Amino acid sequence: MYRKIIKEICAELNIKYTFLSKKWVIKLEKDGIIKYLTGNKFDLNGHALGNIMDDKYATYEVLNNLNIPICRHHIFYRSNNQNSFAKNCHTKEDLLKIFDKYHQDVVIKPNRGSMGLGVYHITNENDLFTKTKLLFETNYSISICPYYDIKNEYRLIILDNEVKLIFKKTKPVVVGDGVSALKELLVKFNKKYYRDMDIPNIVPKKGEIYQYDFKFNLSRGSIASVEIDEKLKNKLITLAKTIAQKTGIRFASIDIIETMDKKILVLEANSGVTIDKVTNFIKDGKNIAKKIYKEAIIKMFDE
Repeated sequence: MYRKIIKEICAELNIKYTFLSKKWVIKLEKDGIIKYLTGNKFDLNGHALGNIMDDKYATYEVLNNLNIPICRHHIFYRSNNQNSFAKNCHTKEDLLKIFDKYHQDVVIKPNRGSMGLGVYHITNENDLFTKTKLLFETNYSISICPYYDIKNEYRLIILDNEVKLIFKKTKPVVVGDGVSALKELLVKFNKKYYRDMDIPNIVPKKGEIYQYDFKFNLSRGSIASVEIDEKLKNKLITLAKTIAQKTGIRFASIDIIETMDKKILVLEANSGVTIDKVTNFIKDGKNIAKKIYKEAIIKMFDE
């Protein structure tokens, strides 16, 4: 979907495009000017700022330093990392201190990960050490966060201090009726994602709550909606604009959570902007995504 949208935009703007590096890089040419897209990253943000936003711990440190409410993150390194910056965050003892600080209820994840891959909710020491070891097989550093009881998660797409799209993500939770099989319930929740999946053949009891995943990623079966309380929406937009104004980021997606006790906290910010998955859930979704991407590309060539 993403590459198709970019091709359509290029045709409309008379831009020549060339796919490079196994289609990870898209070279754009117009009037002797060359710009690049890498994955879902557009040539609008500064390189240093983009690196910050793609690093969960760095994002936490920067936004916290700017007094922006954000979920707490700790960084942790491999045990063989003896650099001075790894002091107090690379031994089993260091790991247990963080784990105990949050009452043995944490989330661990790759520090530079995406799409909910390698994200684990940990509540016992055995899983803590097992999953940490697993993550370090492919990651230089990981982030550790207290577990937040999240009611809803919201994604805001911001471009030059204007929120272009805001939507709510609902994690895959279904309630049994005593008759329908679990797969039936999940297919009703998100047909496209669950229809071809191998789901346990069980019939949840009436009123029984079944949570397929604690994460809110659309790529992992959650659904999206633009139906958001207006008062809350204004709070979320104000927070996203504050981030853009204080950091100088131009084009980004910002994830914000609403906890069960009604706290509003930034979860993370990304310099890459992925909109194509939400097009399955919102009216005229493809054209909305295309309009946003088109405006971003125009701004790239206007500089």
